[in-house]
Amino acid sequence: MNEEDQADLNCPHCEYSIRIEDPLVNDKFRCPQCKKTIKDVQSKLIPLASTLKSLPKIKDAGEEPVVDDLIQEDTNNKRQFPETHPERSESKVLENFKKTTELEFDHDFVKKQETLAHEFAVSQSELLNWDEDEKKEITKLSSAARSNRAIFIIISLVIASLSVYISLKGISINSADVKSIQLKIESNSDQTDEPAIQKSQTFQDLERNMGARALHALATESLIQFLESTDVETKIQYCRSAQRVRPLMQNYYSNRESGPKKYRRISELGATGTGIIDKFYILKLSFPDFSILPVVLAWENESILVDWESFVGYSEISLKEFILQKSRESKLFRLNANSDNYFNFQFSENDHRCLYLRNSEDSEAVYGYIKRGSTVDNELSRIVESGKTIKYLTLKLRYPEKLGGKNQVIIDEIVTPGWLIK
Repeated sequence: MNEEDQADLNCPHCEYSIRIEDPLVNDKFRCPQCKKTIKDVQSKLIPLASTLKSLPKIKDAGEEPVVDDLIQEDTNNKRQFPETHPERSESKVLENFKKTTELEFDHDFVKKQETLAHEFAVSQSELLNWDEDEKKEITKLSSAARSNRAIFIIISLVIASLSVYISLKGISINSADVKSIQLKIESNSDQTDEPAIQKSQTFQDLERNMGARALHALATESLIQFLESTDVETKIQYCRSAQRVRPLMQNYYSNRESGPKKYRRISELGATGTGIIDKFYILKLSFPDFSILPVVLAWENESILVDWESFVGYSEISLKEFILQKSRESKLFRLNANSDNYFNFQFSENDHRCLYLRNSEDSEAVYGYIKRGSTVDNELSRIVESGKTIKYLTLKLRYPEKLGGKNQVIIDEIVTPGWLIK
């Protein structure tokens, strides 16, 4: 590093960050914070970040964040919509059902009954055709005739009833089958009349059921409710994986403001980077300082919920605490990353790659190193060569057993190229 280059210096007495721009006198400098003299300044300087030429060039994402940066998998593939539902198959033909005209009819029995009735009627009529000489018998026979006439009528009615009963006995025999058929018909009718409403499992299902405009309005309303929440308990109701992130949110907001979040506007339907991407719904949020953040929403428990961890860039501990503790145990971080070529102490350019890592508030930064040829190195190469940016990374960091510089750490794992863990 040349002496005339700008560099940073952390005061060894009070840890105050100092920007060194002018040439130094006698390699000494007085800290403006604690007013103590810092000796041997050149050995304590930290150079500013620069570009790593050994990595493939990355497209400049510009001022506005790329929506895909927050999502784990590549989602540039065209969306595929399911084919239209096939027409419902017609009900099966009822094989066992018989028409009334096809039912059994006992013609011989009916004919015999008709013959008996006719003979009975003839015999009765002969009783009434007597000679006038037998008038004396009329009085005796009149009462018998009336009685016989009544019997004839009764018998005729019985015969007619039997005829009807016999003619329909096929229905009586097959009544069980008919009843079963009727139940099947009623069941098929119920299934046909009621619409097949399925629970929506994805945003694609929701879009098909309610339309793109209604879905966008619902997602926007969910985000507004989250942004306008006045406390942590209210916010949790609008967050994805609420049970898991509850303790994380309580810890995060223990020293931060948890009230409503100010914003300028939310992207409208059809705007670039807005809508369904993979299994998530993306809305772009503009803040009063004109910065833009893509917000990831998930469909969970039949509600549209905000992915809080990617929204705030949640890390297991703050980068400042990590630097102070110099933890040898891996910790999860969501950081902004840029390639760099600062190599010092045990980290050489021939053996390592270097990334300049900073938190979203730009208040702290470290240099992260990856061993060339390692699994992590292969993952980094895959991300860069696929055209994705490394501006947002979720990764695990730890300090080496043999400490180098104060801000030099080892990248143990790249969890995902983005801040969203599916």
